[in-house]
Amino acid sequence: MSHYRIKIEERNNGEKRYIPQVSRLVISGGWIKRQRIDWDNILTYDYGHRTDSSIKHSYSTEKEALENVESYKKQIDKKIGEEVKSVTYKMI
Repeated sequence: MSHYRIKIEERNNGEKRYIPQVSRLVISGGWIKRQRIDWDNILTYDYGHRTDSSIKHSYSTEKEALENVESYKKQIDKKIGEEVKSVTYKMI
């Protein structure tokens, strides 16, 4: 289950920018496993959404950022819905 948040950056001129983000669990280590949560920015393109930790796209209003998060959730739900649940064979 992913968690979502909106990062709010306040500029020196008083302007606020809103960056939608999604969490990602990272497991690292050899014998001893370590877990941490990284936050990736949600990027919107003509063909859909993508996440990246170094590139960011900010919005001028919180409403636009929330709409982006909801659109990203719908894309992920659609992708999960299209995955194969089970396979059966019929002998003929």
